Amino acid sequence: MSSSAVPYPYHNAQMAMHWLVVTLVAVQYLTGPAMQMTFDKGLYSYDTNGGTAIVHALIGSSILIAMIARLVLRRRHAVPPPPDTEPEMIQKISRGTHYAFYVILIGMPLAGMLAVLTGSQLIAAVHGWTSLLLLLLIAAHFAGAMWHLFKRDGVVNRMVSERD
Repeated sequence: MSSSAVPYPYHNAQMAMHWLVVTLVAVQYLTGPAMQMTFDKGLYSYDTNGGTAIVHALIGSSILIAMIARLVLRRRHAVPPPPDTEPEMIQKISRGTHYAFYVILIGMPLAGMLAVLTGSQLIAAVHGWTSLLLLLLIAAHFAGAMWHLFKRDGVVNRMVSERD
């Protein structure tokens, strides 16, 4: 689809970073239980699933870097405006959801690193609870995307259609 059919699409780099983060976050949910088990048994114990925990830590660091890159891209290329037909309250909810993604997806890797460096069970627990909040945000974001797909208002195409 050409950009003429998609009003105000995201920049290609923004789309690539979005889908990279989606993929990395999905892997985190697959490796998170092994990381928790490793943390609970002792980070340096031989009786752990350390390889998967290392993957979890490396991908968490990658998410942090990717989210910082997304912030840079957001400042450089901005984001498309919401549809004119969208009620103001929905626009505020959407904006808040997107900001919450940035806060959580930058904060979680930092909390994970801090939990590992300090061995703090409390920080590890907050990191785990935040993953549940992130799941709720993902569900809300997905529901919003499905709503826009149902409405056929072009919003979803902004994130999947390349710019010319």
